[in-house]
Amino acid sequence: MGSRGIVVLTAVFASLSWMAPRGLAAGASRSPSASVLAPSSSSTSTSSSTSTSTAAPVAAVGGVTPLSGGDGWLVWSAPSSSGWVLMGLHDGVTVRLPAPPRPAPFDASVGADAQGAPVAVFSRCERTPTMALPDGESQSGGTLLQPETGSSCRIRMLALQGGGETAVPIPAPRGASDTTPSIWHGQITFARRAPGHGDVWQIMSWSPSAPRRLETLSHGRIPSCPEEPHGCTETEHGQVEALARDGQLVTFVWAVEGQGVIGEGAWEVRVDRTSGSRSALAEGGFGHEACTGANTGLEYIWPEPPIAAGSQALFPELYGYDCFHGYASMLGSHGVAGGHAALGKLSTVALAVADDDGQLYGLVPQTLLGAGDIPGCSSSAPCEIEPLATPPMRRVVRPPFAPFP
Repeated sequence: MGSRGIVVLTAVFASLSWMAPRGLAAGASRSPSASVLAPSSSSTSTSSSTSTSTAAPVAAVGGVTPLSGGDGWLVWSAPSSSGWVLMGLHDGVTVRLPAPPRPAPFDASVGADAQGAPVAVFSRCERTPTMALPDGESQSGGTLLQPETGSSCRIRMLALQGGGETAVPIPAPRGASDTTPSIWHGQITFARRAPGHGDVWQIMSWSPSAPRRLETLSHGRIPSCPEEPHGCTETEHGQVEALARDGQLVTFVWAVEGQGVIGEGAWEVRVDRTSGSRSALAEGGFGHEACTGANTGLEYIWPEPPIAAGSQALFPELYGYDCFHGYASMLGSHGVAGGHAALGKLSTVALAVADDDGQLYGLVPQTLLGAGDIPGCSSSAPCEIEPLATPPMRRVVRPPFAPFP
C-alpha cells in the first residue's frame, strides 16, 4: 500500500477553527508542556475535567511500536539483538514477557480470556508482516501492520500472569492468514486474508464457546465506481492495518486501493457493532506524494491504531503542518452512530496511544532532527512511553472525509 495521509481540505476542517498549529517543530526537543492545538474559549467541552499524571516515563524504546493496554497491563514491543521482544508493565514493574522474538513488532492486544484472566493475543507467521509508520514509510518498527507482506499467520495467546504462549484453535482453510487479533472475554476478533476473497481482507470473530464456528463481520468499504456503466473494472484491495474490540464494539483502520479511490491509496477508521446492526465512518483520508509548500498550516493527517473503549472508539491521529516542519497529536472519539465526533488535543506528539482503565499512555519522540523528518524512534534517539493526561473532548459535528464515492 502507498503512503497514508490526507491533504486537508478547507471545507472539511472549517468547523475546527479552534485549532492553532503550534507543536513540535523540526530541530526542537520536546517540551512536556508543548501546546499543539489551542482551543478557543467559546468551544463547548464534553468533559468538565481531565485526568493528569505526574508519573515518570515507563520505558525508553529504540523503535516505533504499537501500544496496548487493559486489565492493569500495558504491552509493547522492543527491539533486541534477536528481534523484537514483547514487554509488559503491571503494578509499576516492567518485565520481558515469555514470548519468543519476532522479526517485526508484535500486533499484540491486551484483553481477558473466558475466565477473566489478563492475556495478550497476537499473530505468529511463516513470513512475518512488516509494520509501517502512519505515513507508510519504514523506520525501525512501526504501528500499522502491512498484512500483505506476510503469510500463513495464526493467532496465539499469552497468559500475562504466568504461563506460556499457546495456539488458539481457530479453524482456517488452507492459504488463510490471520492478523491483528483483539480479545474480549475469550472472544477473539481478527482480520483474515482468505482464499475466495482475493485482496479484500475479512473481519472474523471466534468464541471458545463455539470453537468450530466463525462469524464474519463487516469490513471497510470497497469502491463501486458508480460513474462507470459496468462498475469497477480493476481489482480492488482492502486490508486491516490495526483492530481493537471491547464488548460489542469493534474499530479498525481500513486501507484501500482501487479504481475510484482518491490519491495513491485511502484509509478509513471505522466503528462497528459486532452484531452488524450499526456501522460508522469515524475518519478517512487518502494518500499523497509531497507537501504543497512551507507555511501552509495543517496539511496532513495520519491514522494511528484505534482503541475500543466501551461504547466509544478512541482514534489517535498524527497531524503534520508547514510541509513537515511541525507535528501535533489529536485524540478523537466516535460511537457507532455516524456524524458526531469529539476531538481533544494531546499535550505532546505521540506515535501510538493506549488506554488502561482510563489512563492513557503514549509513545513519545523526544526530538526531531531536522526539517522534513517525521517523528520516530531509534537506538540513538529512543522514544519514551509516558502516561498522558486525557484531554478535554470537544464535540465537532462534521461529516468524516470519504476517500471515494
